[in-house]
Amino acid sequence: MDKLEAVKQIKQEYPDLMIEEIEFLGAGYDSEAFLLNQAYVFKFPRHARAARNLYKEAIVLKEIKDKVPLKVPAICFIGTSDQPNQLTFAGHEKIEGVPLDAELLATLTNERKEQMAKELAAFFKALHKIELSTQIEGLEVNKKVKAAYEYEIIKKAAYPHLKETVQHQIDEVYHQLIKQDFQYQKCLIHNDFGASNVYYDQAADKICGLIDFGDVAIYDRDMEFVCLMYDYEEGFDQEFVQKVLTYYGLDSADLVNKANFIDFYGQLENVYLGIEFDMKDLFEESIAAIKDGLYGYKENILSEDRTKYYL
Repeated sequence: MDKLEAVKQIKQEYPDLMIEEIEFLGAGYDSEAFLLNQAYVFKFPRHARAARNLYKEAIVLKEIKDKVPLKVPAICFIGTSDQPNQLTFAGHEKIEGVPLDAELLATLTNERKEQMAKELAAFFKALHKIELSTQIEGLEVNKKVKAAYEYEIIKKAAYPHLKETVQHQIDEVYHQLIKQDFQYQKCLIHNDFGASNVYYDQAADKICGLIDFGDVAIYDRDMEFVCLMYDYEEGFDQEFVQKVLTYYGLDSADLVNKANFIDFYGQLENVYLGIEFDMKDLFEESIAAIKDGLYGYKENILSEDRTKYYL
C-alpha cells in the first residue's frame, strides 16, 4: 500500500480529518504502518487474519487503557469492514520516546533498571487480572485446538516432502499434544512482548508506554514471560528479565521447561509458519532441517512426554 491509498481509505471513513502529512513507517507480515500528522499511527492489515487481529487489538486497547499503570496506545480512528470482526485500519495516538534497545538499556543505572523492572512487573500484574466486559471472537486460544490446526496444515502441505519415518514422528508429537491435559493459568496477555515494545523518554528518564498489541490473547500466562526470555537480543538481558519475574512473583522453573520445549517444537512451528504466511524460504529451510527426523524427539516425546510444556 502506498501513501495515496492510505489517505484514500482514511478519508473514506473520516472525510473531515485534515491530513497535512503522512509518512510510511514500515511493514511486517501482518500490517503496514503510517504516521499521520506526526501524531497518529495508522495500521493497515495485509490479510484477513491480520484484519481480525486488528479488530481484537482495538477493542482490547479501548478497554484496558485506564486499567493498567503504563500508557498503551489510545485508539482514535477505526476503518469499518464488510466482514464481521475485522477492521480495514486502526489509528492510535503516537506514543513518544524511543524503543528500549540493548544499547539504551546498558546506559541506565542499576537503580533505574530496578525501578523499571518493578514498573513492568506491575503492568503485567494489572493486565493479567483484567476480565474483559466484552466477549471477543477468537481472542481466547485453546491449546488443543491450536495444536490440531497446526497439525492439519503441516500434514496437508509438508507430508508430501517428508519420509514416512519423519511423518510418524510428527504424528506422535501431535497425538500426544491433542490428548494432553493442559494445566495453566489463563489470562489476558500481550503475547509478543519484548524490549522493542517499550518506549522510553531519555530526557524525562521514564517509560512512555507500551505498543504492539496485535497478538493480544487470552492464553497461558507463561507465554508472556517466555517471550521475555527470548527477547534478550532486543535489550532485555536475562538479569533484567529475572528482576521482572521476581517483582511479578513468578518462579522461573516452569518457564525454563516451556522455553526448552519451544526449542524442540520450533522446528515444527517454522514449517507451519512457512505454510500459513506463504514464506517459501522458511518453509523450504524448515523441511530441509527435519528431513532426517526431529531433533530432540527422543528426549521430548519418547523418553518423557514433555508436550505439557507446549505453548
